[in-house]
Amino acid sequence: MSADRSSSVSSETLYSVQYLRAAAALAVVYYHISTLSQQTWGLDPERIDHVGAAGVDLFFVMSGFVMAMIVARPGTFDGREFWIRRIARVVPAYWVITLAVFALASFKPSLFNSTTADIFTLLASLSFVALDHGDGSTGPLLVVGWTLNYEMFFYAIVALTAGLFADRKLIGTSVVIICLVAAGVWLQPAIPTVNFYTDPILLEFIFGILVYRAWSQTGHGRPGLTKLAVFATGAVLLILQWERPVGDLRVLFWGIPSAAVLYGGLGVLNFRSTLLARLGDWSYALYLTHVFVITLYIKHVISAVTTVELPWPVHYLIMTVIAVLGAAAYYMIIETPLSRWTLRKLRRKPSSGVAPAAAVTGPAE
Repeated sequence: MSADRSSSVSSETLYSVQYLRAAAALAVVYYHISTLSQQTWGLDPERIDHVGAAGVDLFFVMSGFVMAMIVARPGTFDGREFWIRRIARVVPAYWVITLAVFALASFKPSLFNSTTADIFTLLASLSFVALDHGDGSTGPLLVVGWTLNYEMFFYAIVALTAGLFADRKLIGTSVVIICLVAAGVWLQPAIPTVNFYTDPILLEFIFGILVYRAWSQTGHGRPGLTKLAVFATGAVLLILQWERPVGDLRVLFWGIPSAAVLYGGLGVLNFRSTLLARLGDWSYALYLTHVFVITLYIKHVISAVTTVELPWPVHYLIMTVIAVLGAAAYYMIIETPLSRWTLRKLRRKPSSGVAPAAAVTGPAE
């Protein structure tokens, strides 16, 4: 395969991943809109659009895919550069939001239902460690931050196996995860932290690794009826479970269809769209900030504006537009500058020819 052809295939695949990142982030947004609206007005809890939470499962599958792609690149695996890029991509934008939540919880605790300005929880949140807060909860200050605790844990396993054992196919990574999940199923640990790090949801990272292996051996992003059928099947399976509550079998009901969507999407979603690519860029910022937007809108704006009656699709559209615009602003003003600053500070020297972190990593990566 020529260098030009290889570059073309990689470029097409990145567009596919960008679009799916955007879709996953928006799915989580709609899940939280649905959940918060039900909690606020006491509507039928069975009508919550639970499957929006499957955006997280798609994120995890994509993370496994992207890490497998990064580690498989030619040349020596540089563990230091690997961590620098992960830290620069994930940490600064998350820390800013976490510190903002802590400050708000300190000075305006009435804004939150259960979040408190606890220094222990703050330190655990900033460290990406799922520690028991004493009440059985391991969640960080930022509600959606639990997924980043899994992401950083996955990165640590990848860095360990790839760095120490030259595990370029992430076989060792997969074995470690399988052993952790098997131990959790067998022992049923009562310790919340142990339970967190042995949850079957970790298997979704392996799904992404397997998708990468299949993709790399079957023509990369080349379109075809098989990939279209796989993509459509995964999407339909998710749609059919629109109101299925989150449960112990999410890996089966959401993880496997998400893997199908990713594998099929790599061959189907190769068109060019500047808007969708931008949404992919903003997806991490959208994931971090959207809860603030929908909480403000549902709990305060709608209740204050009682003279205007609007159908719910219009409310969804308004919240979506505001959340996306807020994410775009956060991406440009906070996320990108801090990510670049962190890269400069952590690297020994500027590295030329390295793709921007946002171009190769996902919103929960």
